[in-house]
Amino acid sequence: MGRPLKKDVLGTDVIGTPDSDTGITVQFYDGSTNQTDGAIVKQRGSKTFVVTRKSNIDTTILNNSTSLFTCTLVSGTPAADGEMLMQGSTSGNLDADLVAIAKITKRVATDFSGNRYTWYLESDSSADYIVLTAI
Repeated sequence: MGRPLKKDVLGTDVIGTPDSDTGITVQFYDGSTNQTDGAIVKQRGSKTFVVTRKSNIDTTILNNSTSLFTCTLVSGTPAADGEMLMQGSTSGNLDADLVAIAKITKRVATDFSGNRYTWYLESDSSADYIVLTAI
């Protein structure tokens, strides 16, 4: 699996914890709709994660709820069970210059074209987001 995610290189929590809603925000398909407020609960590999809605993270983790989904990274909007989208910004802005991530480890993110980036989480008042720097 490489270097597993827990915190980014600056020490920011990447995987959501029961007492916080910090961490990478992802989109995932929950079997009926595309959820845009997903949070990573657990990492299975560099391309596969267990996710849930951020609003469920406290109860999901503590109660082992059935609202956990094992998903693999895709390049477009998730439209089938088991798909999720993780994006990072190459300009450092929350909603600008977004790149779909195909694979991520603690130190390097790779896009679907094979470009590699170092990354860290930036936090603004609305969410944490990934900032990418080309290698």
